[in-house]
Amino acid sequence: MKIVICPNSFKGCLSSIKVAKIIRIEIKKLIPSVELINFPIADGGDGTLEVLKNVIGGKFIEVKASDPLLRKLKTKYIKNRKNAYIEMAKVSGLCLLKEDEKNPLKTTTYGLGELILDAIRRKCKKIYIGVGGSATNDGGIGALTALGFKFIDKNGKIIFPGKGEDLLNIDKIEYPENYKDLKKIEFIILSDVKNPLYGKNGAAYVYGPQKGADEKTVKILDDGLRNYAKIIKKYKNIDVNKINGSGAAGGIVAGFVSFLDAKVFSGIEEILKIGKFEDKIKNADLIITGEGRIDRQTFYGKGVGVILKYSTRYKIPTIILAGIIDENIYKFIKSRYISIFSIVPGPCSVENSIKNSEKYIKIKTKQLLKFLTMRL
Repeated sequence: MKIVICPNSFKGCLSSIKVAKIIRIEIKKLIPSVELINFPIADGGDGTLEVLKNVIGGKFIEVKASDPLLRKLKTKYIKNRKNAYIEMAKVSGLCLLKEDEKNPLKTTTYGLGELILDAIRRKCKKIYIGVGGSATNDGGIGALTALGFKFIDKNGKIIFPGKGEDLLNIDKIEYPENYKDLKKIEFIILSDVKNPLYGKNGAAYVYGPQKGADEKTVKILDDGLRNYAKIIKKYKNIDVNKINGSGAAGGIVAGFVSFLDAKVFSGIEEILKIGKFEDKIKNADLIITGEGRIDRQTFYGKGVGVILKYSTRYKIPTIILAGIIDENIYKFIKSRYISIFSIVPGPCSVENSIKNSEKYIKIKTKQLLKFLTMRL
């Protein structure tokens, strides 16, 4: 029997790697002879780096870089031959800030640019960047500043380091001296966000509040992104608001696509491709996946939803484990090969579910596997 274990994280309690490990241990106890393939997943946000390390190997490169408030921190990325894999959240992430420090007017992606520079110095030719979980709304100008770009205001003053509040003041741009060499680097952005750069569905209005922006701040940020779009149009003749997902991670997609010719791919799809997931599930008897909450959003490019596309294509029975399940979820599931199970033993609070998630996953895995072994 061959089982593929590919959960997403249960946000707020367990990483996808931890969930996969719990399930693997319980399966091995009940079916020692089973062939198990561990493939925990992520979509470009928190935890992506560890998932990629699990999938592709390589080595962690530890460096010092600037956090969103320009404080130095120890962080890391993966180097595998001439490829680098960077998780934006580990250097410019919301998780690095205390609650009273969250303010996208004052945060910058400068540290992300420092990581990219380090990878380039180590001869990396292709750089993958997972952009979920950012604390920033600077359109990527902080990172671009670290790479040698100069953003200049109407008074001729160079803007440094490039924060959310600076977007409104950009008047001119100077390219780095090594721009031709920089453009030889292949940049791949991993993102599942489809929002435009500005407007009511843009970076500031949709994601600004969770990064600490009040109503007034959101308006300032959106005005800044609009100005940034005008400058990009002037220099690159690109209408960035028409680029699908240009508002991801505070608009970093807009900046990197415009000035570095970055390509944008679905985070989960690219991770599955890198890890040759499709090859690994061939001849599988069962797939076990899951995440904290299963609802309609699961089926719009989210990790578990993409896993289900593959399991349906190959007609592989699939179990989904979840803490919370939307009551209307089966409207979105057409395949007879998919079953969803709540890990909680009965009605309970979200707090209880999070606190006991590891225990509940163990119990549910045992229950399901005992049923399966009865049929072997």
